[in-house]
Amino acid sequence: MTTRGGSARPVAVALALVGLGLALAPVVFGMFHRAPLGAEMIQDFAPLMTKERLAGFQGHLAGIDASVQELDPLVEEQPDIGSPSYATFSKDWPEIHTTMTSLMDQVAANREGYDAVASLPDFRLFPWFFAVPGVIIFLLAGYAAVTGRDGWWLRGPAAAIGVALVVLPFAVGMFHKAPQGAQMMGAFETIETTENVARIQGYFATMASGQGAIRLDIAPELVRAGVPHPATERLDAEWIGILNDMTPMIGAMSDSVDNYQAVASLPSFRLFPWFFVAPGAVLVLISFIPRKARP
Repeated sequence: MTTRGGSARPVAVALALVGLGLALAPVVFGMFHRAPLGAEMIQDFAPLMTKERLAGFQGHLAGIDASVQELDPLVEEQPDIGSPSYATFSKDWPEIHTTMTSLMDQVAANREGYDAVASLPDFRLFPWFFAVPGVIIFLLAGYAAVTGRDGWWLRGPAAAIGVALVVLPFAVGMFHKAPQGAQMMGAFETIETTENVARIQGYFATMASGQGAIRLDIAPELVRAGVPHPATERLDAEWIGILNDMTPMIGAMSDSVDNYQAVASLPSFRLFPWFFVAPGAVLVLISFIPRKARP
């Protein structure tokens, strides 16, 4: 049934305002630009954020530390087997080890938060979750407001879209996953900065230089002297694998600085479920406002 007249206009105007708000929200928050960058960040970190890979990173650091702890007393006892490159690395290693271990522990502690965000719908879709229903409602309600018509063709789609918006966060587990994502984003605030990534890149260069000194200068001298150095032999044997494992991690961190900043500038993940539920509930309530009988 369709009714005409001024009684239809308040409902239509209210629906049009909600629809306009939904349609404009992605534009106001820059989601059409930022959401794809978030999807790219999630994709770049996907192969690095597994439990096994993170344990591997921590194992690499432990292996390097074992070699340094083994070599430092030997070099102190026999200064002629040392080298300036190793001396620099040995001096810098405690800071590198502490910082990198803390970093890996922090990332590992937030792995479940990453998994929660990664299991949500593709970030590229989020702007359209608001824009498409918003435009549909705005056009229908705008027509109703101009013509003074009211009926199932307006209230039915508005109520259906409202229900869909309310149900979506529950269907994808957003109320549970969004807070985990917010916690992860907070933890990465000090990690995904240009300064921190540059520092880690410098650490990695120092580690590579130190390992080169170990392999080319110190280890051969230890072999000639018949001095056991199992931790260092193990590091030499595993170094190519360590390089192949850690280089992509540092590259992903560097590539994701801008992407992280783009996602961090969006409203908190904790609010995202309510960005669906609140307008959805309003649409349903407006749609069920009783129509006034035609005089």
